[in-house]
Amino acid sequence: MRRAFTALALVPAILLLAAFLPKAPPVAVQLGETRPVETALGDTTLPTAQQLWVDMLRGAKQQVDLEHFYLSRKPGEALDPVLDEIGRAAARGVKVRLLLDRGMGRTYPQPAESLGTLHGITVRYVDYRRLAGGVQHAKFMIVDDREAWLGSQNLDWRALSHIHELGARITLEPVAKAVADVFETDWIASDSTQASPPVDRKRAKWPLKFSQDGVSGRLWFGASPVKLNPGSTPWDRDLILERVNQAQRELVAQVLSYGVGGHGRTDSTLHRALIAAAGRGVKVKLIVSDWVVGGRGEADLRALAATPNIEVRISKVAEWSGGYVPFSRVEHCKYMVTDNEWLWLGTSNWDPSYFLSSRNIGVTMQHRRLAAQVRAIFETSWRMPSAVALATGVELEKRIHGETPPPGALLYGE
Repeated sequence: MRRAFTALALVPAILLLAAFLPKAPPVAVQLGETRPVETALGDTTLPTAQQLWVDMLRGAKQQVDLEHFYLSRKPGEALDPVLDEIGRAAARGVKVRLLLDRGMGRTYPQPAESLGTLHGITVRYVDYRRLAGGVQHAKFMIVDDREAWLGSQNLDWRALSHIHELGARITLEPVAKAVADVFETDWIASDSTQASPPVDRKRAKWPLKFSQDGVSGRLWFGASPVKLNPGSTPWDRDLILERVNQAQRELVAQVLSYGVGGHGRTDSTLHRALIAAAGRGVKVKLIVSDWVVGGRGEADLRALAATPNIEVRISKVAEWSGGYVPFSRVEHCKYMVTDNEWLWLGTSNWDPSYFLSSRNIGVTMQHRRLAAQVRAIFETSWRMPSAVALATGVELEKRIHGETPPPGALLYGE
């Protein structure tokens, strides 16, 4: 009994001592995922994007900057805790800025306009059609210029429940400051009749070295379009291209859409690089969503699939039992893994407009553990029974993803 009492008496002292011990350093790169409900996609050991977003917002002390394609809310759904946390941050004195695409702002005017009426929150729209001929398609958040999130998730309730998405929370301050330069460039451009020179504080030289899980790594931050990039920020397309050109054994990638042309832009550089990689013996596997079926990119994908050493599968996510959810039930991830060592993760789909005329960002990393995590996510999607091989003679039916549900389907919420 005396021993037990002595041990219990020590507990408060241990807790007090722990309060003064230095905290473990944050993980440099934390992957975060959205796994669509009622599917076996993804990696259940990863935190969700919603969890990471809320945690980042709760830790904000001075400023939060968010740049997204659009904001779409459905009451009671998974985005509400995030919006609530944005409101709480502003209420405690954190300066919040939200930047959205001008065109999509007309499609989804609410709740952005309501959010902008709250004290401490400023909402703007940037017209990338005027600036570069495209859209503001990036999806990211910066907290206090010390950590950043980037990934495929839009600020959309569906992106947190009904779409397969992948992103990363990065606690490397030079990366956060580089992402902040991109935000500041677009923020200034949103309030002007002409683009100002890109903001470039030259906080980092790439690659940036880091260590995680006992493994040393290197990281490059990239952005598009190149003419609106800060001078010290590499063009994301060229970072991807270099990894394709340097691949030796295997290259796997997943994107929503693919093609050598689209939205008024044509560029076959990446397409030709993939074919060249296969030609030198690299095993190339590509997963693209079923949104590409019936579109211009299908012919380009079929040309890839007909190339020796290249396999293409079209991903299909089953509809939800709770009803038809527009613009969802799809794999929307954008990533590439080469040789189980290199990882690219970003916001760009693989057609030229995303690199030439639209704002997008990404990170390229050499880190075996992170690459292996994402390679495993790819393998799960690749082996899904609903992932159909795109082969000669295989015809695929175009699927409905828009506002109007397929015949006989019930729209969720009605």
